Amino acid sequence: MSAREVPDEAQADVGARVGPPAGRSSIRRVFDRAFDGADGGRAIVVLTRLLLVLIALPLAWRFHEGADRWQLITEAALTVYGSIALAFVLAHLFMWLVDQRLRMLAATLDVLMCGAMLVLCATSPTLYLPFVWFALASAPSRRSLLVRLLLLDLLILLASLSALTGLPGATGDAVWLQFGLVNLAAMMLLGRWTAAARADEEPAEDESWSADVDDPRLVPLDLLAAELTRHVDAPQVLFVWRTADDGPAHVIRADQDRLVRVELTAAQTETLIPSGWSEQAFLFDPAEGAALLRDWRGFVRRAKGPMPQLPAELPFAGEPMCGVPIQAGEMQGHAILLGVGRPSGTLLEAAARTGDAMNAALARQQVLGRWFERAQSSARAAMSRDLHDGITQTLAGLRLKLSALRGRLDGDGGEIGAELEEIVSIIAAEQVNLRALMVARQTGGKDSVDLVALIARRLELLSRQWQVTCRLDPQGATELPVSVNLSMELELLIREAISNAVRYAGAGRFVVSMATRDDRLFLSIKTDGRPPDPAAAADGDERIASRSLERRIVMLGGTAYEEAISAGTLLAIRLPIEKRALPEA
Repeated sequence: MSAREVPDEAQADVGARVGPPAGRSSIRRVFDRAFDGADGGRAIVVLTRLLLVLIALPLAWRFHEGADRWQLITEAALTVYGSIALAFVLAHLFMWLVDQRLRMLAATLDVLMCGAMLVLCATSPTLYLPFVWFALASAPSRRSLLVRLLLLDLLILLASLSALTGLPGATGDAVWLQFGLVNLAAMMLLGRWTAAARADEEPAEDESWSADVDDPRLVPLDLLAAELTRHVDAPQVLFVWRTADDGPAHVIRADQDRLVRVELTAAQTETLIPSGWSEQAFLFDPAEGAALLRDWRGFVRRAKGPMPQLPAELPFAGEPMCGVPIQAGEMQGHAILLGVGRPSGTLLEAAARTGDAMNAALARQQVLGRWFERAQSSARAAMSRDLHDGITQTLAGLRLKLSALRGRLDGDGGEIGAELEEIVSIIAAEQVNLRALMVARQTGGKDSVDLVALIARRLELLSRQWQVTCRLDPQGATELPVSVNLSMELELLIREAISNAVRYAGAGRFVVSMATRDDRLFLSIKTDGRPPDPAAAADGDERIASRSLERRIVMLGGTAYEEAISAGTLLAIRLPIEKRALPEA
């Protein structure tokens, strides 16, 4: 089965593809992609390295008069460093995998070249100071900056204490000037790091992830997708995850504030995320057939084995994509960023950091969800006690009133008397149901009940209440033990569905079928009522699967759909269940 999206979006615009307009040269496209988005900072570092050499070489010729050996060594070092810098530029533009592997080497060469300039050009601050600033400013973190500063200070100290004769400018004044300038540059950069860190700690910067995810009743995939695309500059996000019930994977595509469910076969879902990639961020380029993996420790390595395969029917198939792991509570999977443009190590790092923020937001939402459920349960218990007291008293009063009216009739009362007796019996049965409901709520619903027998009794009562025909088809099951809480929720679902069908569809016959498979309950209600009207379906209330019914199903973790059949309407519901053993008599 090919990939299919629900609802059908054949007429919808899937969004413009990322990239410059047609007609631009390939060289122009390369530069557009190299300096766009998250990789722009990396490109500045690569070009600055080459620019330093181009400026330093003429200055070295000027400050070193005469063809002495130190001038030759300085020029040779700058020439070699410039050649390597040019290779880094080419790797960054055309070979992103090589560029990622050269990062550690580039950082080491920057520090070595800075040290060489400090030793070879000790009396020329104009020559060595730009290299000092570049080596310190390109440090990825404050700790790395401090390590580089320590290495440079040690080099200055060793150069001043060494007995190497002939070192240019190895005098006390030159050494103290070097020491002061190097540490002054480091202090300025550390101050900038500190100011940036304080700005990052401002609530306004972090609340973008959490301000709109506090609704604990649903996973805010649309809000998370908006934040992912804002931070990583990807036009679409594909969420692929499983939950703790180990059922089929969920695949949702987020496109411009819309969420679209994507139906994939099990084989297609497995090829989206290769085995062994479950807890790692990845960056995959189909054109090169290569991918990088980044684990939770920040280590980056080249992936081996099978690569991700995006179905050709989906947008941006065959283009680079970046995935960040989803690890929050019961959700385990990936958020795949589609249309990310030019792959680079910087993009992978930015996506991984954004994924960490996404998981923190999801974890917070799930904690709030548990708090919400606890508060809702307490409020529901208090409300049910109040309703029980009021409703049972009202039903008792109605029952006594109807019994009194029945007593005023002559003889057996004929048809009216039989009708009154039927109403009294229905009220008595409802009183029993209410008492059982309250007992189950007070005990926490820890016991088990036979769902088949319970639904059979409730359908008999509903038949009498609505003057319809209700029949249970247990699909061969003689008993089905479930928790008391789930049995009560299912009873309320069936009650509401039958009530809606009688009132809005004119139904008179019902067949309720139940079957279980892989810890899931499949419940179907077939009626002879009118098919759902499109206008009523748009309104959402005057139909069998009303909004309140759908909300109840979602809270139970299930799905449902309503459709017209040859002889009426079908409401199909799928719910996760936890099978239990019936208590011994």
